[in-house]
Amino acid sequence: MSSAQLEVLRQSLAWLAQGRSIWLCSIVDTYGSAPRPKGALFATDGASRSGSISGGCIEDAFVAMLARGGHDSPLSLLDYGAHLAPDGSAFELPCGGRIRLLVERLAGDEAMADLDEWLTRLQGGLPFVREVLLEQGVRRYLAGEHQDQCEQDEPGKVRLAYAQRWCLLLLGISQVSEQVARLGQAAGFEVRLCDTREPYRADWHWGPEQGGIDVEWCDPERFVERHATAQSAVLALAHDPRIDDAGLMAGLESKAFYLGAMGSIRTSARRLERLQRVCEASESQLARIHAPIGLPIGSKTPIEIAIAVLAELIAVRQGITLARTAHGA
Repeated sequence: MSSAQLEVLRQSLAWLAQGRSIWLCSIVDTYGSAPRPKGALFATDGASRSGSISGGCIEDAFVAMLARGGHDSPLSLLDYGAHLAPDGSAFELPCGGRIRLLVERLAGDEAMADLDEWLTRLQGGLPFVREVLLEQGVRRYLAGEHQDQCEQDEPGKVRLAYAQRWCLLLLGISQVSEQVARLGQAAGFEVRLCDTREPYRADWHWGPEQGGIDVEWCDPERFVERHATAQSAVLALAHDPRIDDAGLMAGLESKAFYLGAMGSIRTSARRLERLQRVCEASESQLARIHAPIGLPIGSKTPIEIAIAVLAELIAVRQGITLARTAHGA
């Protein structure tokens, strides 16, 4: 689930509330090279647009089809790359791939209720499947994990699966943690932040009133124990051992997919020595900690550091191994 998907559903609901009919397209399969992943969304009322299912070529072609009276069916599947343009030539993505789309024509209160449930489940963060029965016009939601993100396992049925939401657990208020929180939320992560240092309360400038998050004022160790799952990243960004070390100790005992700590090479070495001495962490446990945190791109400012951090943890989440060169001290 990404912030882009949430935005498409919110905009679709707004259009429906205005009494408009809309078309909602979901990528259910790709063949060869494709610019957007399965599950990507695009919505239009024939004029305005939200979301993306390509670099723009499919969206333009789809709106052109609507202008010619196409896609009157409430539910249909469209293979972009397998149908013909008005001049008789085959439609084709610039990258040479093909995309299969679930196209839904939506209007009225029933459609609003369905999208509202879809949006609510996405925001809830728990895994679920949205199942669409094409011939019957039925949409239903099934709880639980599903292996394939999107599939058409039998004719007339499409399933779009949504896994548990990925989460960033940030330790400590700082300028860097604010930028990481902003970028993380934009990238579709659930973001949580904890601190125990009361004097820093006034330094957090991205609360719910600014579209951000509240600070959880609690012990970092309990914070990590409460929230960490295999879909979590624990990021020590306080530059304060009282916050960072406590949270990392809990992180080492968790299933978090990523552990990272901000600091120079020298600071990182001292931190690892403390964790080994105080909590008797093994070498294999300590090897889980990315320190200094983030890709070594020469970042200096809070936003540059945040970009390096998000890039590295996304690579780790995707199972991509990146060569790391030495950070500056």
